[in-house]
Amino acid sequence: MSLHPEALRGRRVLVLGLGSFGGGSGVARALARRGARVTVTDLRPIDQLDEARAELAGLPIVWEVGGHHEELFTDADVVVVNPAVPTDSPWLEVARRRGCELTTDVNLAIAQAAEVPSFAVTGTHGKSTCASLAAHLLGGLPGRSVLAGNLGGSMLGSVVGLSKEDRLIVELSSFQTEALEAPLGWPQVAALTCLRSDHLDRHGTREAYAAAKRRILRFQDARGVALLPAGDPEGEQWAAEARGSARVLDEARLAEFGLGVEDLPFREPYRLSSALAAIEAACLLGLPPSELRARLASYRGLPHRMEELPMPSGFRVIDNGVATHPEPTAAALRHSAGPVALIAGGKDKGLPLGELADAARGCARLYLYGQGGHRLAEELRGAAHQMFSSSREAFDAALEELQSGEILLFSPSFASFDDYRNFRDRAMVFRERCRMILGRRAGESVAPDSAETR
Repeated sequence: MSLHPEALRGRRVLVLGLGSFGGGSGVARALARRGARVTVTDLRPIDQLDEARAELAGLPIVWEVGGHHEELFTDADVVVVNPAVPTDSPWLEVARRRGCELTTDVNLAIAQAAEVPSFAVTGTHGKSTCASLAAHLLGGLPGRSVLAGNLGGSMLGSVVGLSKEDRLIVELSSFQTEALEAPLGWPQVAALTCLRSDHLDRHGTREAYAAAKRRILRFQDARGVALLPAGDPEGEQWAAEARGSARVLDEARLAEFGLGVEDLPFREPYRLSSALAAIEAACLLGLPPSELRARLASYRGLPHRMEELPMPSGFRVIDNGVATHPEPTAAALRHSAGPVALIAGGKDKGLPLGELADAARGCARLYLYGQGGHRLAEELRGAAHQMFSSSREAFDAALEELQSGEILLFSPSFASFDDYRNFRDRAMVFRERCRMILGRRAGESVAPDSAETR
């Protein structure tokens, strides 16, 4: 059983790692407000933690940054481990040796909200879309529908005040599921969007990565439901491990809800499993099927996920900045209507590139950068491409050369950590370059945007 956050009142809590999306600072704030004696530690120096400092300003929190040291663990009763800290980190062994209890923001939040009807979704791709669509569908019901987890911020901070009359929708990454601890019966509904090879630099093997994802089933009971995508080989293993019922969802399920593909907020076939799981979960948590069509029509999607940006007349640009894996880019290219100029590159995670290279050969132009871009260029075996020394140079060249009738697809396919804190920062730089360069090309007066970060 996971620790309950109320049990930490007055205890010495060490938050190990602040992360890149506000989760560490959020859980530190939530625990300090509950009366825990909180220390935060991070490998980064204080001058790289401005956002966290602003979020925690005025709270009685001790800062120990620029590295970790053993005395921190001697002085701690409980360590809240950031998902970015690998399970084989020597600091976790130090914590255990010093007698610290280990927990996570997610586990604390689940313990806090154990009685709240919950839907948890994981998968290699499509989990953010699935979770956000489910939250939107359920948002029409009385009470609160809270979206939390891997989308950013502290999950513990998000669940404050939730009751049985509300609903919790959670996106979980493999970094979060591998350490998952939850009360029996959580979550009522779990979903897998798809499973492909990813994060092998963290998990080592595809089998270990898949096992980390399946841990989401471990705490369900006989009343739980597992939603699985049709045709995914991992689905059989999930069905075998499900403690309640397992439902395999395919397109025919839409008709049973009185819906067609035309009712969905997106039409790409590779995103169908996300939509099906969101619809099924929403109905299991109380949404009348009669309300589905209207709620689906009002869904506007999440940023950086095949998002067509508002552009000056004549230009089409799609921000798929969330794509840090080759497969969603390959799928997007296969289903694009019209000539595509692709921007891709970043930190290489060593994943197979054959499928992406095959799809990319059909692009009008390729703008590649970084370690990942170099390996993709090798995989292209002579196909025309341009190589750049930085993402910004690739962005600018692609935007300057964009032609009428083309689609510029920013779908990096590789991790952002070579030059950015996270995929969102990279996407925001791209969006600002779009605004500046295409605005100038269209003859508009454009001022610098403070959203640009590096």
